[in-house]
Amino acid sequence: MKVLIANTLYYPDVVGGAEVSTQLLAEGLAAAGVDVTVVCATGTGVDHISKLNGVKIWRLRFANVYWPHRAGKRSRVAKLVWHAIDTHNLIMARKLKTVVAREKPDLVSTSNLSCLSVDLWRIAKNAGLPVVHTTRDYYLLCPAATMLSNNRSCERQCTLCACYAGHKRTQSEKVDIAIGVSRFVLQKHLDNGFFPAASSTRVISDCHFSDAGEPPVSTAPSVKDVVRLGMLGRISPEKGIELLIDELMKDNSLNWKLTIGGTGDGDYVASLKSRYNDARVRFLGHVDASSFLRELDVLVVPSRWNEPFGRVIVEAYSQGIPVVGANTGGIPEVIEPTSHLVFDIDKPQSLIERIHDAIEMARDPETHDRLLRYADSFSPDRMVAAYLKVYSDALKQSAPTENHEAQLHVSSE
Repeated sequence: MKVLIANTLYYPDVVGGAEVSTQLLAEGLAAAGVDVTVVCATGTGVDHISKLNGVKIWRLRFANVYWPHRAGKRSRVAKLVWHAIDTHNLIMARKLKTVVAREKPDLVSTSNLSCLSVDLWRIAKNAGLPVVHTTRDYYLLCPAATMLSNNRSCERQCTLCACYAGHKRTQSEKVDIAIGVSRFVLQKHLDNGFFPAASSTRVISDCHFSDAGEPPVSTAPSVKDVVRLGMLGRISPEKGIELLIDELMKDNSLNWKLTIGGTGDGDYVASLKSRYNDARVRFLGHVDASSFLRELDVLVVPSRWNEPFGRVIVEAYSQGIPVVGANTGGIPEVIEPTSHLVFDIDKPQSLIERIHDAIEMARDPETHDRLLRYADSFSPDRMVAAYLKVYSDALKQSAPTENHEAQLHVSSE
């Protein structure tokens, strides 16, 4: 089987979970005997081909008015023009057509397509190839890929977003199997008319990505008098950091300290440090995720916006750490079901109640191992196996012949 994977960025250009998941998938498929090629965009140099850990990588020089992953302020007009070009990028479409013609894959698997082109779906279908698409964010629905307005999630598309989404929605008719990293993000697309011709839809969760160094501790950490709470990820208003600190400071039932790992807009971070000038609140900046999580009793994910998935939750579980999460987006789908540690974002006082529950869980010696076992359901191996099943189904549906049956063979060596 030969698979062409398309994603906006690829290692070492990593800005979020999509790039991590794409690399883990590509390298996992390669290790399983699949011939894997990745195509991505780059903001420097020229079109070129490289190879990394058994994966062939096409890096296509972007064709738009600016490279969005380079820091800098852009005018509203520049942004409007950029998104208009990105919606129907003819130059990138021609480049992608060349990649498909030269690589001759059996199947095209797409993910984030910003800076590339959704016309890849049409190109693949014209070449007689099945198309599998994974929704990891709201790019197809919203130019900013977040569906956020005034730091809150949009309940529906605005008029401008609907205009930008028109061509993408039409092209999504070429997708044979649609995948969501959560049922929430997949359903959001289906409700807005995407993937109408898909023969099936699936949910394949992203996986945890533990550092290759120190493994998770084998025994549960003891919860001391001062409860060690943590937040990890991008520091921005929609992540709910202010909600968490405000509720903690109003409450007198907990003896706590809060450690915050991650970076964000400098002015916003500075305003938080000034507003919450309290010895119990520490901002660490960029941290090693595994080392950070090992120092916590409870991780809190109080996002105000509809997180498509919430990888940090399974990262915590891979260290045996309980997680309290908001009832927004895909977060409730990821929270370990027997823990019931989901709070109502519209009832902030329920956050403290769930933190108390999490502390009791953390003191239970059985909790740690139960969470480690639950984290196994989000392992890279399981994610790769799930995609192999989807790819095999897509190939069988497109051409159920003896010839294609031979293509489905994947080495188990």
